[in-house]
Amino acid sequence: MLKACGLPVNLGDKPLTQADVERLWITDRSALLDCYRRHLALRNFVVTRDDALRGGK
Repeated sequence: MLKACGLPVNLGDKPLTQADVERLWITDRSALLDCYRRHLALRNFVVTRDDALRGGK
């Protein structure tokens, strides 16, 4: 959960085909969602832990 998020895909300096754009977009989108889920899990853990320490839930 503490792993840093990956950087966006390097597009290089040559023109991209439609297929390249779609493949790279899918790669970036997948990495973004993985990062979001990881950070959300960490956030939820901290909130749950803090609630328990305060005698809540």
